[in-house]
Amino acid sequence: MTGWTLYKLECDLIQHPPYSTNMAPSDFYLFSHLQLHLDGAIFNSNGEVINEVHLFLDSRPPQFFAEGIEKLPERWKTIVDLKGEYYPH
Repeated sequence: MTGWTLYKLECDLIQHPPYSTNMAPSDFYLFSHLQLHLDGAIFNSNGEVINEVHLFLDSRPPQFFAEGIEKLPERWKTIVDLKGEYYPH
């Protein structure tokens, strides 16, 4: 049903990139920045971690998220071209 609806709407479909074990989608933009933000932090509870993640997300301007989304097509193309092989960061 979904495929038929997309066809009727004349949507362009992109191929799913090959899976790369060293390039999970979550590693791409948001989590790499979050990791840098949290580097060296020590937390005493899950609540502290949750609060710090909220602070991080709230401190990012809308352009931060737009930039991450805008970079996805080139990132996908690179991975497709590499056929899922090691991604040189």
